[in-house]
Amino acid sequence: MAQLPRSRKGATGPRRGFSIIELAVVLILVSLVAGFSVPRLNYEKFRAEAAMRTMRSILQGAQRNAIMRQTNVVVAFNTTSNNVEIIEDADNDCTFDTGERISRRPLEDGAKFAIPGTPYGGTSISSPIHGANLCTMNGLRAIQFLRDGATSTDLDIYITSSRSTPDNFRLIRVSQASGRTEAHRFTGSAWVRTN
Repeated sequence: MAQLPRSRKGATGPRRGFSIIELAVVLILVSLVAGFSVPRLNYEKFRAEAAMRTMRSILQGAQRNAIMRQTNVVVAFNTTSNNVEIIEDADNDCTFDTGERISRRPLEDGAKFAIPGTPYGGTSISSPIHGANLCTMNGLRAIQFLRDGATSTDLDIYITSSRSTPDNFRLIRVSQASGRTEAHRFTGSAWVRTN
């Protein structure tokens, strides 16, 4: 009867796992791929999207506040310091009086109000805050949210990132009848609704 060859002492079968050299090669390859792809990410688009979502939530909050408190709420847009003032207008006169509550919210980091090269609908505009019947609060263009949730005017708000490339522009449209907001982004050639 033939004997099976004896195995070496301590050998228990095929080796399992990876060597340190194999792991190092894989890590180097992964870091090279990441190194080439990360610079291609456009963080400015993310900033523009975040600013658009923040602005929509501010406007929707002002609308809810007007309905809940049964008083007008004014949202004023400071295009030089890129922030928004929200005023609970107790006497409904679109002016800030003593005793009325005011709060300020900045846009997201790196975002700003700006006029796009191609405004929505192709009409020319003179301000990134565009509406037919805007009121003025503390020298700023403003919109009123009325007690029923409607607004004082239709409104277009243009926001972009610090780079201001055409595809980083975002638009928030506010409907006068319902106070509803719509979000749009510019693709470089046309405005596309995003919600």
